[in-house]
Amino acid sequence: MSLQRDAQRRTPGRRFAAALLLGASLFGGQAMAEQVTMVVSGLGGNDDYQRQFDRYAAAIAEQSRKLSANPADTVLLPGSAATRENILGTIDDIMARKPESFALYLIGHGSHDGEHYKYNIPGPDITGAQINEALSTDFEQRQFVVVATSASGALLELLSAENRVLVTATKNGRERNAVFFPQFLSEALGDIGADTDKNEIISAEEMFQYAERAVAAYYETEKLLASEHPRMEGSFAADFATAHYGTLLNQAGEIAPDLLEKRTQISANINSLRARKDDLSEEKYFDELQTLMLELGAVQREIDQRSSQ
Repeated sequence: MSLQRDAQRRTPGRRFAAALLLGASLFGGQAMAEQVTMVVSGLGGNDDYQRQFDRYAAAIAEQSRKLSANPADTVLLPGSAATRENILGTIDDIMARKPESFALYLIGHGSHDGEHYKYNIPGPDITGAQINEALSTDFEQRQFVVVATSASGALLELLSAENRVLVTATKNGRERNAVFFPQFLSEALGDIGADTDKNEIISAEEMFQYAERAVAAYYETEKLLASEHPRMEGSFAADFATAHYGTLLNQAGEIAPDLLEKRTQISANINSLRARKDDLSEEKYFDELQTLMLELGAVQREIDQRSSQ
C-alpha cells in the first residue's frame, strides 16, 4: 500500500463520513469477526438503474446480515455513499479487524478500455488495480469477491488469487452492456431453492449456479443473443456461506449443535465426493452420493423435530 494512499484514506473527513454511513464503528470492541460482508451499489447513470442497483444491494445485504448476530459484520454503501474514498477506506477498516472470511459485492456498471477496468461510482471511478491492492492482506483470509457489472470479466486474471473465489458477470471486458446478473444474484440469496444440498446454507457455488442458470434462461426466453456470460474462479466456493435460513437463523434457541456439526460434516463429504467424481465410476459415484444424501436427509429431519419442540 502506498504511503500517499494510506494518508489519504485516514483523513478526519473520511473517517467521520464512514462513521455516519455505517451507523457505528466497525471495531465496536468486538473480537475478530468470523465473516464480514461489504455490499456496494455503484453509479446508475439514470434513476431507473440507480433504483435497481440500490435494491439489489439492499437485498444482498439483508441476507448477509443473517450470517452473523453482529450488525457490524455487514456493511452497505449505497448510491452517493459509494465513493472511491469510502469504498477503499471501509475495506481498510474491515481488514483492520482481520476477519477470517470477507465477502465483497460490487453492483452496478463497469467499463474496460482494453487495458484498465473501472467500477463506475460517484466521483472518480475505482480501478481493478485499486480493488486488488485493497484486498491484499498480510494475514490468512478467505475472500469471496463478486463484481456484478458490465465488462467485469476483464478482472478474471487480475483479481484471481489462491485465497479468493472470484465471480464476474461477464466472461471478458468486451461484454459491455448492462447486465442482469446482479438481479438474479440477489434473488438467489433469498430463494431456498438455490440450496441444492438442503443444508440450510446457500454457498457461493450454489448462489452462482442459480444466477448463471437464471441469466441463460432470461436470454433464451426473450430470444435475445446473450451479452453476458458469468464466470467463477476459486477452489472453495462450495464451502463459503453466502446466506443462511431455517434452523440456522435461530441464534438464541437450541439448534442441536451436535446435529448441526454432523450435518456440516456430511455436507463437506458431499462436496469432497463431487470433487472426486471424475476419478470414480458412474455407479460408485451415485451410490456414494445417494448414501450421503440419505444421511443428510435423516439428520435434517431430526434437527427440524428438535427445533420444533
